[in-house]
Amino acid sequence: MYEYAVSVSAARILTREWRKALAESKFRRIELSCGEYLTPQETKDLTELCRSDDLLRGITVSSIHVPFCPFELFPFPAGEKERREIAEYLAGFIRLTAPFKSPNYTFHASIEPNAPETRAELLQNTRSVVAALGRAAAENGASLNVELLPRTCIGNTPEEMLALTDGMPESVGICFDVNHLTYDGGMARVPEFIEQLSARIRTFHLSDYDGVDEAHWLPGLGLLNWPEVMAAIRRLPGKPLLIFETALLKPLGGVPRDITPEQNFRNLEHAAFYLENCSELEARVAEMRIP
Repeated sequence: MYEYAVSVSAARILTREWRKALAESKFRRIELSCGEYLTPQETKDLTELCRSDDLLRGITVSSIHVPFCPFELFPFPAGEKERREIAEYLAGFIRLTAPFKSPNYTFHASIEPNAPETRAELLQNTRSVVAALGRAAAENGASLNVELLPRTCIGNTPEEMLALTDGMPESVGICFDVNHLTYDGGMARVPEFIEQLSARIRTFHLSDYDGVDEAHWLPGLGLLNWPEVMAAIRRLPGKPLLIFETALLKPLGGVPRDITPEQNFRNLEHAAFYLENCSELEARVAEMRIP
């Protein structure tokens, strides 16, 4: 069976308002999302705060998203020297966050755009970074989960995910982001692709989208067939971690505005209820007559 978690950014976890709302929510597990570059000292300070704060005492850091932006700091296509430096920095990040005892690390293995003629070479070159980070994760008893990515990113199809992970040790897994299959027909094949990658899947990023580009909408707001997706997830071996990674819908033509932490977690509690009951709920919607 699976477990739920919610993605919370490093910037938000640093604010007491977000930590308090998280503590008062129904969620007991998070993915600590450190997508933005952190210096070693910032990483140490973040780790110490999260481990010492009373509000987070009942919260488990079940996954940590390692940094991947700004892209100019992570130039995977640049050359062997640059890839080695990226691997050394991220391995150091994994070691500095070892006190969390997180069983999972999410790795965003690409920048973009990438030209079609460069993909085979980039896939092969990226394997060296995956292998190095897999070794660092293994030191913590954790899994380094390569994320399924959108658009022209390396790792945007099941075949490329297998190319990145086949032959790797058990400390290398997959984070399957269900709203990242952005090519024609990809959305309808999410359940099929979950089955195809089942041996390596350790975590999911859950959100909804329109099949055209990633959107990170709440489940049920887009076009994913959630009864089929959840059925595929329930067939997986082990206990995969289902991480809500969602964003607000911005008002059309309006000024983007943030969501209160209380509303964020309330929305995600509703999303978890929807996913647990999506087959029944979707059947009832289909039968509903609008007066």
